[in-house]
Amino acid sequence: MDWNDELRARVVKEYLESSPTAENGTEIVEKISAGLEGSTVNGVRIILAKEVDADGNKIYISKASGNATKTDADKPATKRVNKKDAVEKLVAVITAAELNVDDDIIGKLTGKAAVYFTELLNEIQG
Repeated sequence: MDWNDELRARVVKEYLESSPTAENGTEIVEKISAGLEGSTVNGVRIILAKEVDADGNKIYISKASGNATKTDADKPATKRVNKKDAVEKLVAVITAAELNVDDDIIGKLTGKAAVYFTELLNEIQG
């Protein structure tokens, strides 16, 4: 499909007139796409995602930018974990507790998993 300025303006106008929200945005984009011969849902979404209003704000409301996923907003940001350091700390905690270290299993853990188990064991040991 050839996206000229007139067609882009039409898509933006239809989208804005439909009062988009995070909950109904997908349906609006599908409806607009169905009304344009040769267009795809992704094509319409891309056009809308590139558009901004007079204040420079994006007009397209995605599910992620709305409050559709409240649980994600409540999660704390995760930090990168150095796997080698995390595994070494876990091994130290296991060894200090005079338990056997299974290197094969420990080696398969992610850094975040190693941090989790280290904190868990420290909590259990009090």
